[in-house]
This record gives sequence, structure tokens and C-alpha cells, in this order.
Amino acid sequence: MGRVIGFAEAAALYRCFARDLLQTTQQLGLDQLIFFAPADAQKPVSTWLGPHHRYYPQVDGDLGDRMAHAFTTSFELGYRGALITGSDSPDLPLSYLKTGITALKQQQVVIGPSDDGGYYALGFTPENYTPAVFKDMPWSTSRVYEQTLKILQSQDVTQLPTWYDIDTIEDLHHFHQRLQQSALHLESRVYLQQHHDRFGLGTT
Repeated sequence: MGRVIGFAEAAALYRCFARDLLQTTQQLGLDQLIFFAPADAQKPVSTWLGPHHRYYPQVDGDLGDRMAHAFTTSFELGYRGALITGSDSPDLPLSYLKTGITALKQQQVVIGPSDDGGYYALGFTPENYTPAVFKDMPWSTSRVYEQTLKILQSQDVTQLPTWYDIDTIEDLHHFHQRLQQSALHLESRVYLQQHHDRFGLGTT
């Protein structure tokens, strides 16, 4: 989306997305581990997300390498389950996350499919962790969710309801339309109200 609206504008918008999702996940009452990039960005990231979280730099490599590192780090720290989400689903329902956490406590793998063929959440315990889902995966394609499920076919998997992420200007317009029908008080909503003209949006 940065190529369409400008990278500085996209970064400002995604900062709002991250803070909105963080506000939701805080309601779970669980530790929040934030994996950031580049490795020297902890100070600015903690400035706009807050100092009361645990920050870890991402590793080099593709998306799979970075997610695998997040899971292994979580388990090395002693956590008995980890549910990973990205920052591009700012209005992800809290109920979906609660369902995922409950499933993890029951030793199930958790996956939340996105409407573009990927997934917005993935969860493992140390016992059912399956790093093969991160190897040779066609990231950013519509086949990711389907291929991930094939790898997990021998596992006890809880599939969360389908949701969406915001990767394109079209996705942003759909998000804006959903906000018009929602009572959610999101930072993203305020930002889009203030800068709607930059994105070709109507006011909410």
C-alpha cells in the first residue's frame, strides 16, 4: 500500500493499526511479546507502543523465519502457549482471540484464516509446535492457509472464523466501509477521519 499512498503515510496508518490491535489483546490479560524490525528500532517502536511490553528483534529471513523465531523465543522463555497475530487486522474481534487462547489451553493448534487465503493468527504449544509450516511456504499468495492446513492434518486444530487483513488500498476502503457500520472506537478510525482526503475516502 505504501507505493499507492506513500510509505510515510502507510507507516503512520499501520502504527494506528498496531495500537488498536494491542488495545484488544491487552484485554486478554496475558503477556504481550512484540517482535520488531529492524533490530535497532526498539526505542522508536516502544515509544509509540508503550514501554510496558516485552520487545524482541526479529531475525533476518522471510516471514516464516521470523514467525518461527517468535515461537521458539516464546517457548524458550517458558510460555506454555503462544498465539501470534500481525498488525494489519486492527479490528480483530476479541472473541476470536479468546477462542484461540482456550484452544491452546486444550493443547490444540490454532489458526485463523484470512479472506485472501492466508491467516491472521497462528497458535502452538511447545508440545504441538510444528515448524514445518514455515518452510518453503508461498508467502503472500492465496495458497498459504490451504498448504498450512495440509501440514497440520495430523494435529488437533481449532480453526477460528475467517477475518481479513489490510494489505492494499482496496482493503483499506473495505475497512473504512466496515467502520461506518461499527461502533468501535479505534485510533485507526480517528486517523482516517482526519486524513480521509488522502485516501479517497468519505467521512465517517
